[in-house]
Amino acid sequence: MSRTTELPRLASPDSIAELSELMARAHAESRTVTVFGGGTAFDDHPPATTPGLLIDMTGLAEAADRSVADATVRAGAGAKISALNDLAGRTGQEILADLPDGRIAAGSSLGGMIATAATGPRHLHRPRLAETLVSVTTVGADGTIARTAGGLCLSLTGRGLPQLVAGSWGTRAIIVEAEIRLSARPAAQEFVWIPGAAAAPELLAARQRPAAVVIGRPPGSPAATVVLVEGDEELVETEISRILDRVPGATRCRRPGWWGRRTQAPVTIGLSVTPDFVPTLLETMTRLEDAIGYPLQLQGSAAGLFELGVGAPETEPGIATRVVLEHLRSFGLHRICARLLHAPASVWESVDAWGPLPGRRGLQELKDLLDPRGLLAPGRGLGGI
Repeated sequence: MSRTTELPRLASPDSIAELSELMARAHAESRTVTVFGGGTAFDDHPPATTPGLLIDMTGLAEAADRSVADATVRAGAGAKISALNDLAGRTGQEILADLPDGRIAAGSSLGGMIATAATGPRHLHRPRLAETLVSVTTVGADGTIARTAGGLCLSLTGRGLPQLVAGSWGTRAIIVEAEIRLSARPAAQEFVWIPGAAAAPELLAARQRPAAVVIGRPPGSPAATVVLVEGDEELVETEISRILDRVPGATRCRRPGWWGRRTQAPVTIGLSVTPDFVPTLLETMTRLEDAIGYPLQLQGSAAGLFELGVGAPETEPGIATRVVLEHLRSFGLHRICARLLHAPASVWESVDAWGPLPGRRGLQELKDLLDPRGLLAPGRGLGGI
């Protein structure tokens, strides 16, 4: 792009150099910038204000075949996770981190998964995506291309760039390329359905802990536990038989249609709880549902990461969301952390979306250091940073 050409409102760069030039010019003109890949998390976190420059990252999607043999894959940030898993599958591998099936099916990109710190139900035995990053390349708010944190800002020399940008929601730097680790694809996967949630603690504490222990509570219905066991066929069959013998009501089941997918509700609240609080959480859902008259849907890992859906489709559950957030936070941060993930703009504006956020000042200082003009995705980070 010629520097004499007017900077567009929407751009789709096909090289890191072109993106760097776009950012340098946006910085010079003090334009706010928002990037997107698959767009599967575009409606999460506070709604983005109309940016001065919207950047489509799908032009940076090239993946390197050569690294797959080394149990890693390098790809542009716009590469679809589904395409990377297909590439890894040629050698019997898959992405090491577990990622949400719903977003993969919807076309989520590598950069988007890293920026949003996405995780799936199989996290019990698998590292988070940020922990599987071998390397990452970014473009800073001023157009600086960096492969280390020090390359973005000298005062950050020695810090890990992957950890700096993972979970930043595009507010610190733009992820343009990454190399991630792969693992062998399991030979077998089997699911078990168990009524209630009483068996979950024992399953989590088992010497042969399953790949996933997920609790689901549909609106107005009792909770159930779904267990995934994966590995070589003999090991899986042995473990499945053990669960069926020891856990009352346990039966084999197919992979649930909601597995790794978001609750279907207009509002989604992210919950992080201590495992021993899960029974109290389930009891609280029933009481709240009766009190506010809105359906509540809960699902997530028995280890303590849940998503709570509030309200039926085509409703405006602002008051219900406020009541739910305030009640859950009354148990204290030592038991539960509740943050709004997805909601209509009217709900974001009427509730305390984040609640207590330890370390917020440090997050703001980091943002100010890397993006002093506040041009990168303003308001999209944790705490509305």
